[in-house]
Amino acid sequence: MAPVGEADMSVDYYELLSIPATASESEIRRAYRKTSLLYHPDKVKPTPENLEKFQLLQTAINILSDAAEKLKYDQTREAKQRRQAETAALESRRRKMKEDLEKREGPTTGMAFGVSGTKRTWSDRELEIKRIAEENRKRREAVVQQKTQEAQARAEAEERPSESIDRSVKVRWVKEAEGLDIDQDALEENFPAGDVENVLVLKDKKRRIEGRDKKVMLGTAVIVFKSLAIAKKVVAQGPWEGIESVGWAAEKEPDAT
Repeated sequence: MAPVGEADMSVDYYELLSIPATASESEIRRAYRKTSLLYHPDKVKPTPENLEKFQLLQTAINILSDAAEKLKYDQTREAKQRRQAETAALESRRRKMKEDLEKREGPTTGMAFGVSGTKRTWSDRELEIKRIAEENRKRREAVVQQKTQEAQARAEAEERPSESIDRSVKVRWVKEAEGLDIDQDALEENFPAGDVENVLVLKDKKRRIEGRDKKVMLGTAVIVFKSLAIAKKVVAQGPWEGIESVGWAAEKEPDAT
């Protein structure tokens, strides 16, 4: 089995699979099989969006089917939901305080004046409400700033998701008779550590290949490399031992950018 990918906490894998967080392992796997058919490269056109969604599903099943990784993901997800609930509750209390104050003050807006028209003195309670509201505002701004910085850091560290199709290479091998039984680990072992970002093993299919009178059962996998340069080198070198064909997953060589 390929190494478990790091969870992207901006994605709720349970929502992605349309299942509750209490789903059993069999329910998780059943939901994955059903959902993955909607984005499988052998079932639909391998657009950048479809391939990205299929990769997310691969990460989801890897994490949710691994007990240790699932526990870590669930704990982080629950902590995130608690923070969101606390922020919402804080905002609700702030709105209620504001509404209570506005009801007490009536429809008058602007600076507060008494019946005689002279400037009124703010009560201790009103000053405390204003102080809490200001603290809440500063806290929200700090949260927004932190999230913005994290998003910018992720954007600088990663390529655009749509570029993953450009770095993807499709390989095929004969499986029947004396053919090979290749898995994700076997494919990754053919490349130096760090070259491969992800491996997607697709459904076996019978296809006609050169030199054979009849169709043969072929295994197929899409290998996503860390960079376009590595992917181009692999395609240029062509098939290696046991591999029948090597080509671009997008069916054409990407433009150099």
